[in-house]
Amino acid sequence: MAKKAKAKPASFASPPPRSGRLTSSEAATKLRLSLGKKIVFSVLALGLMGVVLEGVLALFGVRPELEENDPSVGFSSQTPLFVEQRNPDGQVLLVTARNRLDFFNPQQFPKDKGAGTFRVFSMGGSTTYGHPYSDPTSFNGWLRALLPAMAPDRRWELVNAGGISYGSERVVRLMQELIRYQPDLFVIYSGHNEFLERRIHGQVTQAPGVVRALARLARHSRSATLIKRGVASLRRTPRGPGAPPAQWPDEPVTLLDNTRGPTAYTRDALHREQAYQQYRLNLARMVDLARSVGARVIFVTPLSNLKEASPFKSERRPGLSEADGRRWLELFKQAREDYYASAAPTNALAALAEAAAIDDLPADLHFVRGHVLEKLGRFAEAKAAYERARDEDVCPLRAPSPIREMLSQVAAERQVPLVDFAPVVEARSEHGIPDAHMFLDHVHLTIEGYRLLALEIIKTMEQEGIARPSWDSTVIERVTREVESRIDTRAHSLALMNLCKTLGWAGKREEAYRAGAQAAKLGPDIAKVRYEAGLAAQLSSRTEEAIAHYRRALELDPILADAHCTLAVLLEARGQLPEAVAHYRLALQYGKAKDAERDQANLAGALGKLERQKADPGAR
Repeated sequence: MAKKAKAKPASFASPPPRSGRLTSSEAATKLRLSLGKKIVFSVLALGLMGVVLEGVLALFGVRPELEENDPSVGFSSQTPLFVEQRNPDGQVLLVTARNRLDFFNPQQFPKDKGAGTFRVFSMGGSTTYGHPYSDPTSFNGWLRALLPAMAPDRRWELVNAGGISYGSERVVRLMQELIRYQPDLFVIYSGHNEFLERRIHGQVTQAPGVVRALARLARHSRSATLIKRGVASLRRTPRGPGAPPAQWPDEPVTLLDNTRGPTAYTRDALHREQAYQQYRLNLARMVDLARSVGARVIFVTPLSNLKEASPFKSERRPGLSEADGRRWLELFKQAREDYYASAAPTNALAALAEAAAIDDLPADLHFVRGHVLEKLGRFAEAKAAYERARDEDVCPLRAPSPIREMLSQVAAERQVPLVDFAPVVEARSEHGIPDAHMFLDHVHLTIEGYRLLALEIIKTMEQEGIARPSWDSTVIERVTREVESRIDTRAHSLALMNLCKTLGWAGKREEAYRAGAQAAKLGPDIAKVRYEAGLAAQLSSRTEEAIAHYRRALELDPILADAHCTLAVLLEARGQLPEAVAHYRLALQYGKAKDAERDQANLAGALGKLERQKADPGAR
């Protein structure tokens, strides 16, 4: 009898024979694997296609947007700031192109950066340039003098690339050139010039952080740039009559250059907001450009004179009724009269409050209110009023509060160190309100101000591990004496004279007077300096001082026709007719040919009138 086979436990049972068909779970597993592989292969294929496409576009000269200009505005040419120049010893230098010297300091540095050299480019507008002076006393010049003495463990190479009237858009364009010169650090002081040039701002929207990050990545791609250009060309609309040019010239042509000063500006809230957002984008582009070549960035907060820099243009609220407009003017006039009558500052404050209830937009109202509050000892409120005056200026040539806010936001988002120079300025200003102790005009620093800013930048470089300076006061004092000993006082006197002329042209009489007085102090024996100082004194109703300047100018240059003429006018007004007649005759004798017909007709008429009055005091 055959033995009965024992049944195996279920766990050890033989698998059923294969039927050639997959179970549903096996099919799903295989399908999942196939999809995963397909996705991987698709991504690899797309990536390879992208690399090939980028290479092809590079061969055809297409550059990523990061290396291009803002697509909403073009430039007339591609003139470089620096050009090659070979020394007799064969070394190739990069030197400032001659046709750019009206806007930039002459600079030079080796094309090939030496071993151990740390190359720094200072960028921005006229404050970076060192205006009204030049590079040696700019913050870049002070860095060049201080860093080798304070941190000698490195070879420092400081290049001043600050351009007069350069806004952030032009700084971005210039950086596209400078990143080719092996930079290690960019120090950027930008924000005062965002409204100097007429341009069309595209619609700039506030995008979420993720979107902005993706946009930054896209700016590195030639393909994305090409697609963006195509879309922009399809959406482009013809420019209307009187619209800003599609292309900017190589160097700034500001609104102030072609008009009677700030009159070209009007209140435009939309334009301002678009300019602020564009400034933010430009700051981000600067960071991207620097980091694309491994360079670092330090931002500097743009500061301005609050107390002595009156608004360039004040404008009342649109739609104000005629009656309200008259009442506002009455109150404002009353407030100014009460302020200058030192016994009644409280009355002035009350009049300003009533005027503000009618219209609180005019910048002048807040500027006068700041002075009144300061006289009353309410210094924090005074500072806030001065800041409001700056922010309401219809001709915003001092960086308004939103500019500084944008800079702080971008610095925080992109982890860029920010030099906040405000505490240093406020500590050296009366009542903590930035004033003429640190500023020569509305935004440009004194020589000492530029020096102190350089020291603050060095502190930030130390915090960032860029420099290891010694803060030995004897070293700093020695370098300071050396730099100051090389100052050309004549050149600085002439620089202040030009500043005096510019401020007078802009209608800022008190600021022009201060610049003229400083110029005359530095250059007491320069005839044209004394003449311009006299004009500034005359325009600010300082007649005796003006006459003294004109007389000294004529002692230095007896054939200075303009000084004879202006002196004659003042002498005539004082009734000193014989001397006035003598100066009118000399003005006619030495008059310039280009103004001969007009000036001689005017002066001859005045001379005839004076001679008749001299012969017959009762004649008219």
